Amino acid sequence: MNQRKPGKPVNRHLPVALPKLLLATLLLPLAACGNGAPQGGAQEDATRSAQAAVEAQIAADARAAEGEAPLPGDPDSTETLFDGLLDCQPKGWYLSAESGRPANPYLARHAPEPCERDEEFGMAYFCVKADFHGLPVERVVAHLGTAPTPIGILIDLPLDQARARARKSLGSDFPEDERSQRGERPKLGPQGDNTQKSQLMCTPDWA
Repeated sequence: MNQRKPGKPVNRHLPVALPKLLLATLLLPLAACGNGAPQGGAQEDATRSAQAAVEAQIAADARAAEGEAPLPGDPDSTETLFDGLLDCQPKGWYLSAESGRPANPYLARHAPEPCERDEEFGMAYFCVKADFHGLPVERVVAHLGTAPTPIGILIDLPLDQARARARKSLGSDFPEDERSQRGERPKLGPQGDNTQKSQLMCTPDWA
């Protein structure tokens, strides 16, 4: 008598992973329905933020195309020009690589081109007529690029008079000291051999 070999048992149950997958599939729409409002709000916020960023970039590109300075500040105020000078960190005292104009808003409007360039030392001279705490400034010495070079102001006064005015208005005549040697504070000194001129200069520690 032929005996039939028992066949392999048929697994009529779903694999373990499949019910979990089906459960997750069912739960996702439910979760989306339950959290629809928060997700929608977050998406709207993200969309608005992205749109604002795009609009801000478009505005910045338009200003750059018009040659406007990117740094903040009133372009008609000398406070914008001299901000940070006493700490040897004036804002925008260099030529922008993109526009070729000074990055400082005051210089960009009132002296958009250097009146003299010193290519050897990487310095640009901007002719201005401005007052810095009683010191008549006739030139701003800035960077041609962004490399650290001596920067400062050329003053239309003899050194003794400039020192007297600086002591009165700023409380110091800015002598050479450790801070000035480190390039952290300007030094008031003669303008070369010209006894009728003086200068307030910040010199990098390597110079």
